[in-house]
Formats: sequence, C-alpha cells, structure tokens
Amino acid sequence: MRQLLLFLYFALLVSASAWAQTTISGRVTDSKSQPLPGVNVLVKGTTTGTVTKPDGQFSLQTSESLPLTLQVSFIGYGRQNVVVRGNNFRSVDIKLVEEAILTDEVVVSASRVPEDIQKAPVTVEKLGARQFANSPAATPFDALQNVKGVDLLTQSLTFKSVNVRGFGANNNNRFLQLTDGMDNRSPGLGFGFGTVAGVSDLDVESIELIPGASSALYGPDALQGLMLTTSKNPFTYQGLSAQVKVGANNFGKTGFGPKPYLDYAIRYAKQLGTRFAFKVNFQRLTGTDFIADDYSDRSTSARTGFFSTDPDRGGIATGIGYVPNNDPNTNFQYDGVNNYGDDINNGGAFRFPSNYANTLLRNQLVTRTGYTELEVLGNNGKVFNNRANVSLHYKLTDKIEASLGWYYGNGNFIRTASFREYFPDYRRNQFKAEVRGENFFLRAYTTQQKAEGWNIGQTARAINETWKPLAITVPGAPGQPSVLTGGWASEFGLAYFDGGKNGGIEQARSVADRGRYLPGSPEFNRLRDAYANTFNTDFIPGSTTARGLRFRDNSQLWHYEGMYNFTKLLNDAVDVIAGASLRHYALESGGTAFPRRPDGSEYTINEVGAYVQASKNLAFGDLTVKPTVAVRYDKNQYLKGGLTPRASAVVSYGVHNLRASWQSAFRNPSPGQLFAIPAAGLAGEIGGLPQAYNGAGLNTNPGYLQVEVTPYQNNTATAATPQPFVVDPSRFTTEKIKTWEIGYKTLVSNKFYVDMFYFASRYTDFIAAQTVYQLLTPGGGPTALLTSSNYRTLQVNFNNTNEIFVRGAGIGAEYGFGKGYTLSGNYTYQNGLVTARDARGNIRNDLSGVPVVKRKMSNPEVAQLGRNFFISPENRYNISLSNTRLTDRLGATITYRWTDRTWVEQGITQGDIWLPSWSSVDAQVSYKVPSFKSVVKLGGTNILNKYYAQGYGLARIGGLYYVSITFDELMR
Repeated sequence: MRQLLLFLYFALLVSASAWAQTTISGRVTDSKSQPLPGVNVLVKGTTTGTVTKPDGQFSLQTSESLPLTLQVSFIGYGRQNVVVRGNNFRSVDIKLVEEAILTDEVVVSASRVPEDIQKAPVTVEKLGARQFANSPAATPFDALQNVKGVDLLTQSLTFKSVNVRGFGANNNNRFLQLTDGMDNRSPGLGFGFGTVAGVSDLDVESIELIPGASSALYGPDALQGLMLTTSKNPFTYQGLSAQVKVGANNFGKTGFGPKPYLDYAIRYAKQLGTRFAFKVNFQRLTGTDFIADDYSDRSTSARTGFFSTDPDRGGIATGIGYVPNNDPNTNFQYDGVNNYGDDINNGGAFRFPSNYANTLLRNQLVTRTGYTELEVLGNNGKVFNNRANVSLHYKLTDKIEASLGWYYGNGNFIRTASFREYFPDYRRNQFKAEVRGENFFLRAYTTQQKAEGWNIGQTARAINETWKPLAITVPGAPGQPSVLTGGWASEFGLAYFDGGKNGGIEQARSVADRGRYLPGSPEFNRLRDAYANTFNTDFIPGSTTARGLRFRDNSQLWHYEGMYNFTKLLNDAVDVIAGASLRHYALESGGTAFPRRPDGSEYTINEVGAYVQASKNLAFGDLTVKPTVAVRYDKNQYLKGGLTPRASAVVSYGVHNLRASWQSAFRNPSPGQLFAIPAAGLAGEIGGLPQAYNGAGLNTNPGYLQVEVTPYQNNTATAATPQPFVVDPSRFTTEKIKTWEIGYKTLVSNKFYVDMFYFASRYTDFIAAQTVYQLLTPGGGPTALLTSSNYRTLQVNFNNTNEIFVRGAGIGAEYGFGKGYTLSGNYTYQNGLVTARDARGNIRNDLSGVPVVKRKMSNPEVAQLGRNFFISPENRYNISLSNTRLTDRLGATITYRWTDRTWVEQGITQGDIWLPSWSSVDAQVSYKVPSFKSVVKLGGTNILNKYYAQGYGLARIGGLYYVSITFDELMR
C-alpha cells in the first residue's frame, strides 16, 4: 500500500510539473501593420495552438519551457517560425508577408513524418485552405480534379472515384484513401466512396495526395498511391462555423431539368480548460443527380463484327468496324447504353437459328425492348447525403494527445462495376481511438457498414422475363442450334417482314411488345420492388422459381496500428521510424455477394504488416542530400506474403530540389476480387480464390472467352471453335509492380514555381477480369453458345500472364504576376504498353502473326486479344487564372480543364469504345464580409454546360452552379 501511495504521489508530481503553464501572448499583423484575424499559431512539436482574434491578438498556454518556436500560418501569407524567449513571451510581435505563391507547405504523407513539401522524396500534392478557397469546385474533394495527373470518375453527385497513373476504374481498389488515418474504403466492396462517407467539408483542414506507389509505408492497398484527408483539430480551430450552399444542375435537358440542390453544414468546436476539447460536425446535401441518359447504340466487343479486320493478315483488327444505329426501329440489335434489359450479353438478345423458317432472320441477332435507367430506378434521380462527426480530445501532456472519434456517413448513390448498381440507403459508422505524441502514435478503429443494393440491369431483364420470356426453345439435332418454339423472339419472328429499309423491325417489335409492362404502371412497380427488395438468395413473393436481385455487404473492418520515431533515441544520428499494423475483415453478405464457408459461416480475412524507414540529411557546403530507405512486409492469410522495399534520395542546392525513388511493391486483391460470386444463373464478377471459382462451378463447367466466342457466333463455319477457359485458382496471387520516378521542384524569385516528374512502372501478375460465357447446362459444348439463353456472362478474376508497362510525365507551374494575380497550370502524359504472354510465358502473336511486345493497350490488334483495362487519357491539362485580392474583399478564379480521348474497356453491360475528349470551364467569385466573419461565393463547374462523360455508361456531367455563404469560427 505504501508503495502504491508513493507511486501515485510521484505520478501527480510529474503531472503537475508537466502542466506548469506558461501563457504566451502576442499580435499578428501584415506588412502595413494591419491586424490579421484567423491566423493559425501553433507551438512547434506540440498540439497546442490557437487562432488570432479580429484585432490580431492571440493568447495560449503551454507547458513547454522557453525558448520555444511558434509556427504561424495564414492563407495568402508566407509561413513563419517565430522564436519566443523569456524577454518577449508576453508580447510577441509577428508580421506576415503576403505571397502569391506558397511553397513552404509541410506534408506528412510522403514519409509519415512532417517535412518540407519541396524536399519530399516522391511526388506529393497538397490542398489546403488556400486551394479550397480559390477552387471553383463545389467541395474540397472535387478540388482534386485540378491536381496534375488525377482523374475523377464521377459515379454520382456525391461519389467520385480517384484515379492516377493508369488503370482508371469506377471502383479503384489500387488507391488508398485515408481520413484521419482511417481507411475510407468499403471493407467488403474494397473501394473508397469519396464524400459519401467522408468528413464534413467545413472540417477538412487539408488533403495530401501521392500519385504513385506508396506501399513501403502504407501497405499493399496503396499500390497506385494514396490520399490523406486531415480534419481540423478542435484545440486549434474553435468556435462555430456554418455554411449554406444552394445551386442547380441538369440544365438544358428537355422535360427534366434544371433541378435544385441544397447543401448545408455546421461545425462547433470548443476547448474547455487546458486539457479538453471537442468538436461536432453535421452536413446534409439533397438534390438531383446527374442522369445516365446515353441512349446511343452500345459499343462493345461482344457485337457481331465489332472490329474491322484485314482478312489478308489473318483477320487482325485494324479498328472498330461496328457502326452504331441508334434507332431501335431500324436496328435488329439496338442496345442502348443506359437502356437495360436489351443487353446483347446479358440475356437481352436472341440469335435466330440457322434453319429458322423465316429466312430473313436466319443467324440474325435481335435484342428485345429495354427500360431506361430512370424508369427502373423510379426515383427521378433524387440524391441525398448525410455526414456527421463527434470527436473528443484530451491532452495527457503538452505533447501527447488522446482522442475518441465517431464518423458517420449515409446516402444513396449509383456505382458502376460489371453493371450499374443502386444503393438506396448506404450507412457507415467508423469509431476511432488514438493516442499521438511528438514521436509516436497508437491507433485503433473499426468500420461498420450497411450496404444493400440492387442491380439495375438485372432488374430490367427480370421484369422483361417475368412478363414474357425472351425465347422458349427445345434442343436441336446434334451439332445444331436450339429450335425456337415461343416467347418474345418467336412473336418477333412471326411478325417480321422486309418492309423496305428494314421497316419491318418496328412492326415486329410492336407486335412482340404488346401487353409489355409500362414504366410506372402498377405491374411494373410491383415487379421492380419485388426484385429490388428481395435478396438474391430468396424467391420473390408469389414465385417458386424467380429469385430477388438485392445483395448486401454489411462487412466490418477492425484495424490496429502504431508507429515510433527513434530519431531522438539515436541522438539525431539518423532518422528512423518503425511501425506495424493488424487488420481483420469480417465479410457479411448472407451469401448474396460472397460465398459462405462449408459450415455456413461467413469468411474472414486477416492481414498483418510491419515497416521500417531510415533517412539521413547529409550536408556538403550549400548542397544537401537526403537518402531514404524503407521496407515493409505484409501478409494476407489467403495469399503469400512479401516485401515492399523503397529507396529514394533528395538532392537540394539553394532553391533547386531533385528527387529520385525506386520501389517494388505488391497488392492484395480486394475482398471482392478474392471471394465475389453472383447469384445462381446470373451474370457477375467471380473472385480468384478457389472458394469463388469453384463455387461458381467453373472447375467442373468452365466457361469460354468472349473474344473467342464472338467470332464463332458470327461465322461458325470459318471461325475457330472456342476452347474452355480454364484457370487454376490455387495459383491466385498478389499483383506486383516495380516503379521508379525522378522529379524536380524549384521556386524562382518567389514568383515562378515548377514541379515536374517522370515515372516508369512494370506490372506482373496483373489482376484483370476477363469476360467469360458459362453454359447454364453443363456439357452442351460450343454449339450451345449459338443461343444466348444457354449461357451467362461472367467476369473472372485471375492473374494475367502479360507484362504491363506504364510510362508517364507531368509538370505543374505557377507564376505570380504581382497584385495578387497568379497563373497556374499543369500537364500530364501517360501511356500503357503490354507484352502479351501465354500461360507458359511465351510471347503471344496478334492474329497476323506479329509478336505483341510493348504495344499500346489501346491498339485494336491488342484489344482484339482481350481486355487490359488501362482506361486512362494519354494527355490532360488544366489552366487557372486567379486573384484572391482583386480588392481587399473580392477574389476570383477561372479554370479551363481538358482531357484527351480515352480507350475504355469496362464491365459486362458497359462496353469498349473511344470515349471522346472533353473540356470544362469552371469559375468562382468570392466576397469577404469581415464583420460577420463570412465569405459569399458564387461559383460553377462546366459553366458552359457542355455535357461530357468521364466513363462509359456513367452519368453525363453538365453545368453545376451554386452560391454559398460561409461563417467561420464565430463564438470563439
């Protein structure tokens, strides 16, 4: 007992000593001695900070002994480090100098420790208060669209997918998104949801982005890069902040637009005493989404004669030969991009037998009539999003802070994978506990989500099939196609005649469509709701054969990690950090998205990782060199573990900073790429593990590659008979990359800033899902593929044997003209090359017999051999002219964005196409009202309202116009 009392006495003595407070006061002004309100003042090396009052005064308490350093920063002014000594700590006088170009940003993402952005070992971008204020984008997240090398693929008004350095995806699982250190991605679906479940816009302090492999410090999920969003600390950013934003979109759409939207947010933070602070955030957005309303004839390699070919060279593809016909009344196989149920490779088309009675239709592929996306959704495009956060912060000492946080996201959105899928009420909770000190952190968090959605295309098909089957057939003679005996196709065939210029198609469709369920009718709504609200493991009400189309992914994630900086223990001889992490996934889909274990339980996934990094600043006169080496080990329980080493160096001479890095990394497949499996008989994605591959029956009933089946269907007599596509799922492994990069940054005369880079990457064991047709009845043989109702379409994940090479370069520049004017811009170039290899490692030839060695993946003769999914524009650039100080209150920005055409290979019901180039003009004007601590902003993106799509089948983006008023840090 006595020892316990002595221990408590000693602990109290240490605590009291640690909290002996010194009050530091002062004033911050500009070069004209005018007070600057809202300036951030932080005690270096601690979490103690404050913001200046309207008269520029500040006061803070710290237990740090004098002398100490204050870090002072404010939008539009150069950052300062001010030394406080015993003779000035009660009246610190600080003057900030206006700068049009700010380059003294501090970043933590590149090396996991704070460092000057100019001396970061890899390319890193940072967006902060200055960039958010100047950007015409409606949200901080949307401001990423102006960062060099970044492609934002817009899935929904609140859901945009970040893509960098090739292999663009609507659901990018090669890119890691962290929010306050927590993985922002869905535990089961495996991709980030953008702002659907992010932090409130008012609470975003900064966004850092690394466009390149970052696995050495952040693990295998950061194969292509990472984004780190940091929220505002309540000790530093206090008071009441509020924002109201009203706007409209969907202009110029006949019978639909324009549509209004409302976005409002509130934040309150308060420090109580010297140790405790809290913050509360809430944001809500309501409006109408941009609508996917492209009804042009779908471009897909599943089409008859999709590639134009050269018969004298073995049938090699020379381009796209399919000529779209957007009129369903004159086109047998009209398949609208955002029409569903008419899909030629999802049970919406019938190929008439070669011996069909109506000779005009023999071997003819005919699609049935589909429904538009808006008709199937039935919600008129309404979208909503709620975000909330509560965080409690407690200072254990002046340098150690503990926090507890709750992060909530809720909304509806559409995502595009193999199909378009609608999530009507997504919900996610994240809970985090963290202790962070000057040289360490310990963090634990969990992600709990409720994600239930349904497949829009499958639902449209099911409504059609329930009303009237596409075709009723009986098996034909050996070696012959099935015989048509009834259904929609039979009625079409009996009614069709050659009415001149194919005029008979309209009449035949009209006859076959008699009695069809019309969108919005009671019959249509009843069936739509039955399929959408019944899980795919259950039969819809009133049926013993038709199963629902709803799936769920209520998966959870638990993550634990820590890091320690050993530099001080090593007397600053070398900078060394080390860390480790443990992660546990609990998949929970009830068998609707992932298979179950043999005992009926859900699968789980465990991952472990550990890393160490060492660096050293070496000075040689005016020249400094900072070499850094890092290595990380990661292991997923279902796959082989591996090392991810990185070596880098930064050479600095005056204002010149040259960087170089090399890294070898790998990526663990997402849970979906491991386990995904569609419902029985339906199209969808298949995971690469034996549990998914065998669960889909591919081990006993292998499918056939679409690229081999399509020529066979077009011309059975001359095309090669397709062979079963067999994969060994036991060899499924991690995706690997080796990449190197060089870059250069400089600031000339504090007016001209340049950042440029070049990188080269090589992928092996690349995971790319190929489209495969699997017969619904095993043993039918290739001839069964001549009837579309005999098979389903799958996208099978496996390790491609090809070698893939990605090369790219970029440059960003900013010039300050004086008087507040800055001209900035960036340009990025990248391309993807492939060396095609077979399963034995031998180089494959194209159909003309020429080896496929380092050829562009967009070349038709390469695309003819199978999809590679590079999906990235070769060129893109942005140009901005801005002035935050047109007057002492008025600022403005105008931005022009241009993106090159893009070769797209995407999904089951998406397609293969050259997506046209697009451009956008964005602008904003802002006005400060200091007396109310507010800013009024009038802005818009794509203000010329030139509609464009960032992905095939996605919603086309038009003008978005808004006016907002923001009140910041009232009631401090």
